[in-house]
Amino acid sequence: MQAQHPSGSSTEATTNTFKIGDDVSYVIGRSTERSVSFSVREGKIVKIDGNIAVVKSRNGRCITQPLGKLTRKGERNALTRALLGDVQ
Repeated sequence: MQAQHPSGSSTEATTNTFKIGDDVSYVIGRSTERSVSFSVREGKIVKIDGNIAVVKSRNGRCITQPLGKLTRKGERNALTRALLGDVQ
């Protein structure tokens, strides 16, 4: 008897393609002795080096973030998806 394995899905994974000047959002997590807090920050991509982006926030500071952790401004970010899911 031969095992039947379903074939893979025909949907392909999509990756966000970002470019310099894109407005993005990202999630920052902080922990203290007794709590953990998450907040969503917004900024503009000023440099891309491989899979890492340098994002300039509204206060003028720059932070490096992996491209996989960025979402376009206005789209559901990681925190929103964690709380509400991917339902559109």
